[in-house]
Amino acid sequence: MAQADRQRWDSRYAENEGDYSQGPTPLLVKYAPPAGPHSRALELACGLGRNALWLAEQGYRVDALDISLEALRQGQQEARRRGLAGIHFVAADLDDFPLPNQQYDLVVVFRFLDRRLFPAIRERVRPGGLAIYETLNVGHLQEHPETSRYYLLEWGELPHHFPGWTALHTRDGSRMSAFVGRKPE
Repeated sequence: MAQADRQRWDSRYAENEGDYSQGPTPLLVKYAPPAGPHSRALELACGLGRNALWLAEQGYRVDALDISLEALRQGQQEARRRGLAGIHFVAADLDDFPLPNQQYDLVVVFRFLDRRLFPAIRERVRPGGLAIYETLNVGHLQEHPETSRYYLLEWGELPHHFPGWTALHTRDGSRMSAFVGRKPE
């Protein structure tokens, strides 16, 4: 399964070589706190690394994980082009890869869902740090009924994965749900 997933994503990213025109996700730009001298960020399922690149430009040291070797190659190439040394790209099948045993000021996840990772995500955020999460919800089925519900959030589900956290932003749109929360100190 992992090899088939990797090949599928590698093929998809090879078709869109070096497409960095979109820039970072607006939710990240709006809510990412300013980086301090030792700020660390973790991005899961980073794809081409657009968000990781932006975080590194803001001064974060970033661990960026993805299954696609092609996406990571392009991300590394773009980081070199921009002169960014603060990103550690990691090839990882998140189905069975243990998340880095670090505390992060910021953990971000966009357009990826594996509910089994929520406990590890919560653990990786340092007290007072933020999680920014945005992915597809069941509204996506209106346009793509073939999509498995396993990969889609229910409306109102996301905040329940962060009990006791201070919600800075929650949204359930027609296709996407989002949560920005601060871990208790």
